[in-house]
Amino acid sequence: MADNLAAPFIPAQYIGEATTTSETKELVDEAAAVSFFKTAMERLIDVNHWAKLSGAMSSDFQLIDLTGRPTDGYAATGMYIRINIPGPGTNAGLGYDWVKIEQQEHVVLNEHQEVFFIRARPTEHPVQKSAGVAHFLQKEASSSFVLVRDNITITATVYGRNEVPNTKAAGLGDKIRNAVMGAAGAIGVSKLQWKALVAGLLA
Repeated sequence: MADNLAAPFIPAQYIGEATTTSETKELVDEAAAVSFFKTAMERLIDVNHWAKLSGAMSSDFQLIDLTGRPTDGYAATGMYIRINIPGPGTNAGLGYDWVKIEQQEHVVLNEHQEVFFIRARPTEHPVQKSAGVAHFLQKEASSSFVLVRDNITITATVYGRNEVPNTKAAGLGDKIRNAVMGAAGAIGVSKLQWKALVAGLLA
């Protein structure tokens, strides 16, 4: 049911890989579920603490504002997320992978069902855009971080869509790095990262 409720907010799959990583929690009653859903939303928009939620071996996530500066605030549409993945980073991203939040929304479907999601895509470094997309995936890829409440059941899911290694990067070093990461199963490693995150959101 959670996938059906989330479906209208997930980009269509048309190229590369698609991944879906979920965790579910059932509360004792609907009042408890409504309260916990708010807690899970607060955890999700607190991007700077995703690594803490995910536990050991997590990538590090830093929310970046529209001017390219780190911020301690909460995620919002138009902001960037700077990702420090273990291993070599991108030259285009000055050592990091970057995504931009293209949409963030809380949708109340009815008194028993609601959806909250953040959708992000690979992007250029916010102040070095001419260097091209700074991420191991191409810009067509998306990651949708979705919370669904269906009565007393809450589901946290990360939907990865159109995931293709970014071997079109402008610099040779980044082409090689992204190709190696693709060959080394970086998408699979990302799935492990997201599995840890969704579990942390509902802990």
